[in-house]
Amino acid sequence: MHRLRLPHRCAQRLPNTLLPRAPATGRCTLVTRAHVARVLTDSAGRANGVEYFAPTAPDSAQTERRTAHAQTIILAGGAIETARLLLLSASPQHPHGPGNHSDHVARHLQGHYHPVVSGLRPPGVENPNLGPGVCLATTQFNHGNPAVIGGAMLANEFFKLPIIFWRSHLPPDLPRWGLANKRAMRDLYLGGIDLRGPFQEIPSPDSRVTLDPTVRDRFGLPVARLSGTPHPETLRTAEFIRARAEEWLRAAGAERTWSSPMDLRLSASQHQAGTARLSADPRDGVTDPFGRVHGHDNLWITDGVLHVTNGGFNPALTIMVLAFRAAD
Repeated sequence: MHRLRLPHRCAQRLPNTLLPRAPATGRCTLVTRAHVARVLTDSAGRANGVEYFAPTAPDSAQTERRTAHAQTIILAGGAIETARLLLLSASPQHPHGPGNHSDHVARHLQGHYHPVVSGLRPPGVENPNLGPGVCLATTQFNHGNPAVIGGAMLANEFFKLPIIFWRSHLPPDLPRWGLANKRAMRDLYLGGIDLRGPFQEIPSPDSRVTLDPTVRDRFGLPVARLSGTPHPETLRTAEFIRARAEEWLRAAGAERTWSSPMDLRLSASQHQAGTARLSADPRDGVTDPFGRVHGHDNLWITDGVLHVTNGGFNPALTIMVLAFRAAD
């Protein structure tokens, strides 16, 4: 948030809001710089703790393996690391990891595709919105689109930082470096406008997280390996939203428009979701509708992995409300 010149404690960030409240109760121990290695299960297959790596001393670079036992265990590491942790937690009772009885753990990886269309305004007309947040948006294309499952909110650029503008929004025929690039940055940064739409992807079981067979992290654990491609319908939806954005810019008087081609690539760099999705039937997912792992009465998940899809909006509030419901 410092990049947007916001005072450190003005933003609604976890370290400023919920996180300080837990230790203040006297019933919470916060272990920093720790890395959970696996969820432990007893001889009956019931989750009863975690193994984790932590520094041997507060300022030490050396780590040691520790064990913490608990009556209730909650995972919230994101769609990649939560899935990785479940796979790392295989045991004789759960040879494929807790909750993986139907082979849904670590599958259906998704995030949000963001079709982006940029336009050049007439000379002398500047873009008044440089963030943070949008100043104009529409939900007209979220539902009811022919041959499109789901849809997207369409809005102007959320955070128009110079490095993002340079990386994603310059005309494709412009040199990436040199004097011509600098001149275009000066001319286009205020005179251009960008529209984007984070839209609902179609989940695919082939988009997944696996454990790398050879690469290890600094703790000796297999790193996460991402594979697969999104559903082809995702590309069709992207093209539909891209065309609507271009129409909007043209109607607003843009003299020129351009966009980057969409390809079948994983989109889980942000808003990652889906790899331990909730389901009423254990055959269709990993947790029940409240986030409790099927077959484990005391193992819960409270992050974006629960989402069957992300919908056409930022999923943060959905993650929060599901977490609060699980806590209740």
